[in-house]
Amino acid sequence: MAHPQGRRPLIKRGALTATFDPLEICWNGQRVPLSPLEAEILAHLIKRERSAWSDLRQLLIDHAARPDTCEVLVFRIRRKFAALGATNPIETLRGWGLRLRVERDARGSRSLWIGATEVMDWSAG
Repeated sequence: MAHPQGRRPLIKRGALTATFDPLEICWNGQRVPLSPLEAEILAHLIKRERSAWSDLRQLLIDHAARPDTCEVLVFRIRRKFAALGATNPIETLRGWGLRLRVERDARGSRSLWIGATEVMDWSAG
């Protein structure tokens, strides 16, 4: 999808940033190599901060994936963040679901920033 002046939607929570169209997750400005489903789960948490297991399973169904793979996908997300030297971005709320752990960004902020945009680098990638 083309965006005006090469910009695209952005949601930032502390050190995590989700940009959309296409979906991409970054930690402190570094792209996290997530699969499309892993990125959807993390973007869901970035948007809402927490989610019940039933909502996460419905998210997978909506993306034509098996809902019983949710725990495996969360494990993979955690492993990929660990490989970058990042803290675990997901906390399990026993018997209920998941909550996003909001790590401070480089400026020490955990603020939520919605609707901001970034200039896309069309030469990259």
